[in-house]
Amino acid sequence: MARYYFLLSSLPELSLGGQADITFEQFKTMLELNLTPQDLSQARLFLSLIDLRNIRALWLKEPLDPRGSLNEKELDEALLVQDFLPPFVFDFLDRYESVKDRLHYSSFLFFHFFTYVSEEHSGFLQAYFQQEREIRLVLAALRAKKTHRDIAYELQFEDPTDPLVAHILAQKDMEEYEPPREFEKLKLIFKENYLAPRKLALAFLEWRFAMIVELEERFPFFSIDRVLGYMARLYAYENWNSLDEAQGRAFVDLIA
Repeated sequence: MARYYFLLSSLPELSLGGQADITFEQFKTMLELNLTPQDLSQARLFLSLIDLRNIRALWLKEPLDPRGSLNEKELDEALLVQDFLPPFVFDFLDRYESVKDRLHYSSFLFFHFFTYVSEEHSGFLQAYFQQEREIRLVLAALRAKKTHRDIAYELQFEDPTDPLVAHILAQKDMEEYEPPREFEKLKLIFKENYLAPRKLALAFLEWRFAMIVELEERFPFFSIDRVLGYMARLYAYENWNSLDEAQGRAFVDLIA
């Protein structure tokens, strides 16, 4: 408890549009110094999602996000020797051998990641990644309607008995998708900013930042869950603060 008290008390406030006196890399160093090995593994799990996104960036020959747990050289080596990453990543590589197929079916990786977290973890991480999964599903449905894609094909790796997946598939023949109440604002953000990727990404991140704050408040203040909540907010803050037009387009492609 004391360890979390001093760590959390030393962290600067975060607000979009403000100036944070801490970087994500500095925060990661603070975690290395203050967390127990067990709790540090939870922080590294958060970074695993960044690693998955970086794998996709490698295949696209795009710059990697330096905030992941592995740099470019380490990620290349991990993929080569099939180590340091969750086993489902290597199952995916064996299943899809060409870069074209790996990119086309990359949603398969994220499907397995969110399933893994849901089954193996609890607390903030489970709730946060459950939100991430649901947001991806809603955005996939919204974009499928906008671009006249087959939403059943887009969700081919998802469990059709899952309530949200079933909710989306039940509307596959409707002109518009009506998401659950908690995602009505997300639909409005998407519709109002669809043709302006940077504005869409900024508005999305503002909405996501507020959701993380609400999620954090479910957990005791001096706990690992609050530490992980700050990590998620700092990640969203840095994304919001650094977006240019090209990054906006890439970000929208990534989250949807």
